[in-house]
Amino acid sequence: MFGRSTKNTKNDQTSDRRQVQRGNTPQAFSYYASRVSDPTAARTAVRQTIENNKDSDKKSKKARVLPTVLSRLPFWILLLVVVVCTIKILSLSNDPKVIVVGDNSSGSNYLQSDAVYVVAAQKLLATSITNKSKLTVNTNGITQSLKREFPELADVSMSIPLVSNRPVVYIQPAVPSLVLQSTKDSNFAINDTGFVLSQLSSLPSGVPLVIDQSGLSPSPGRQLIPSGTVSFVKTVAYQFGAAHLTISSFVLPAGSPYELDAHLTGKPYAIRFNLENDALTQSGAAIATVQQLGGKVPSDYIDVRVPGRVYYK
Repeated sequence: MFGRSTKNTKNDQTSDRRQVQRGNTPQAFSYYASRVSDPTAARTAVRQTIENNKDSDKKSKKARVLPTVLSRLPFWILLLVVVVCTIKILSLSNDPKVIVVGDNSSGSNYLQSDAVYVVAAQKLLATSITNKSKLTVNTNGITQSLKREFPELADVSMSIPLVSNRPVVYIQPAVPSLVLQSTKDSNFAINDTGFVLSQLSSLPSGVPLVIDQSGLSPSPGRQLIPSGTVSFVKTVAYQFGAAHLTISSFVLPAGSPYELDAHLTGKPYAIRFNLENDALTQSGAAIATVQQLGGKVPSDYIDVRVPGRVYYK
């Protein structure tokens, strides 16, 4: 009658199991305590994890950079090619080409060989590093120096090619106004200003010949006679040519600094002029005298040096 019911027996078993589970609590505490009992190992593990992450990031960055560099490689190659081509196009060679322009028929007798002018231009180009580039080359200075060095040149110009690297030097020979024959039988080309252009190996046609007996010392590049004397000779030669009278030569006699004698082709006499008086007036008087004399040929001279008067012998 006072016996336990089945229900109470089940409750007691449940209570015993709970007590047993509560008895395991120290084991659980002991487990967690053992996990945090070694902080050094934990820090080491964390540090290792961070380093592994860094290594992974570096490898990832390298993997991303390499394709980027490779993708830009054609651009840098193209840029390098453009720079090299630009430098080559703008560079200037030290081997100029010389071209003679104009009528060279009168200048061919005294122009020097092209190699002489090429060497001179090469030296001038080598005087400054700025002459190595088309943008900075001193073309004006080079051409002026060539004109001073070679008086036989009337004009010098330099052309810089657009594509080629070889500069072109154009030279124009000066046309001699007269040829002077020195006492040593050497012939020299004289320009309008009286400067000696060069010594001649042969006489050019159509240029008045002046024979010097006064002892002048011709030297290329220096003024030998006044420009007025050159103009006087050219005027007389032109006036006689217009009257169909040919002057074979002029003479500057020794001891008479202002006298100029003209010799007609095939005539034994000389026509004496005064260099300080008007050439046109004296030419007219001399031509009129020759025409008036006709077949009567003077044996020695016709003198028109005194204004308004003509003497002959």
